[in-house]
Amino acid sequence: MPYVSQRRVSARRRSLDDALPSLREAKVTLTALLFVFFFLPLYLLFDAAGHLNPTVFGGLCAGVGAFCLMSMNLVLAARPGILERWMGGLDKLYWVHKWTGAGALGLLFLHESVDLEVKGQGATSGLSELAAEAGELVYVPFLILGLASLIKRIPRVNFEIPYAWWRLSHRFMGLIFAVGVFHQFFVKLPFDNSVVISAYLTWMGIAALAAFGWSQAVPFLQRRRYKVTSVSREEGATVIRMAPEGRPLKRKPGQFALISFARSGLGEPHPFTISSHPGSDEIEFSIKPLGDFTRRLRDAVEPGDKAHLQGAFGRFSGARPGKRQIWLAGGIGITPFLALAGSLKEGDSAGIDLFYCVRNRSEAIGLDRLEAAARRVPGFRVHLHVSSEDGRMDAGKLAAKADPKGASFWFCGPVQLRKSLIKGLAAAGKSPKSVHFERFEFR
Repeated sequence: MPYVSQRRVSARRRSLDDALPSLREAKVTLTALLFVFFFLPLYLLFDAAGHLNPTVFGGLCAGVGAFCLMSMNLVLAARPGILERWMGGLDKLYWVHKWTGAGALGLLFLHESVDLEVKGQGATSGLSELAAEAGELVYVPFLILGLASLIKRIPRVNFEIPYAWWRLSHRFMGLIFAVGVFHQFFVKLPFDNSVVISAYLTWMGIAALAAFGWSQAVPFLQRRRYKVTSVSREEGATVIRMAPEGRPLKRKPGQFALISFARSGLGEPHPFTISSHPGSDEIEFSIKPLGDFTRRLRDAVEPGDKAHLQGAFGRFSGARPGKRQIWLAGGIGITPFLALAGSLKEGDSAGIDLFYCVRNRSEAIGLDRLEAAARRVPGFRVHLHVSSEDGRMDAGKLAAKADPKGASFWFCGPVQLRKSLIKGLAAAGKSPKSVHFERFEFR
């Protein structure tokens, strides 16, 4: 499940071949978001209630902080295109989304631990009393749903929380936050709605609820209808081609889309990288059967089936022709490179070496397309690495065929392979100028 990430491996200045934001720009964007959604509200709270005793003020800070981080969480969940671009990819955006949710969970727990002391500072009648009771009512469900969102597997038990449950927990989270907005507006503690902090929190809550509403509506408003034209069940992947029934999906090479099918058990949208380049309206996905959804998809999907697509997403399309690059794919991680290689034109490459790592030759999907691109584009070279014959890929084997020093390194594959390669290249004094990679954890 691809999300694009970029990490600088040296202190060199950003070069012109990198279209993605630098790590510094992503940090500036995150700092700005935290200022607007967290630090400024806490400053306004101090201005309005800083005179209270430390325990009460601490409880207020925890409550306001939880409210603010949850507001930011819902805004990020709407996947604003401008924030995805400024943060360098959807992976960074969702990483922040995940940990703002965790932060809100922790702060709400702290707020609840001193809640009785805090409530003693305000009115306890009418709507204020109802709002206080509403806050108490949704506290436990919020904790349960929050933990369900953060924990993928239950420790010491061979049980993974189903993806459908995870998505459902997110939908209920927006409804619980709506109760939180009601709670915040009507519970009058040491100040009322006339002070700046109260108005700021109210408008922040309204913006977050609007973003939540948009995030629930956009899958129905922006999805595209497709019809499956062919299904090829190869050893390494299930290759599915589709044709649009209406307006096609706009995409760039290396991006991914969310797919759902009109079949039982395949209705929940899942993200997969697009393996065809944008040269035609037809679209192709190469999907390895790794989990319940992908195995069911391999068995059930047939030509003529209807599908819905959302997207395209991701920033793995930033590779720039004419610059020295190394691409490395591990297994099904070849999918974005199939699209990128297919989009190369004669004269584009000043030196691109693609390393394709598979366990055995029969798993190498799309190899004929890569070799055709290599014949068409001078300077584009394909290196097939079969681990059953050549052993595990390491930094030494990579550097023996292509010098990574000073090149942009684009990686898609297992996390441990990426880490061992980067570590090995650094130890050999051959660190690339920059590293770009995709993450495969959607939640």
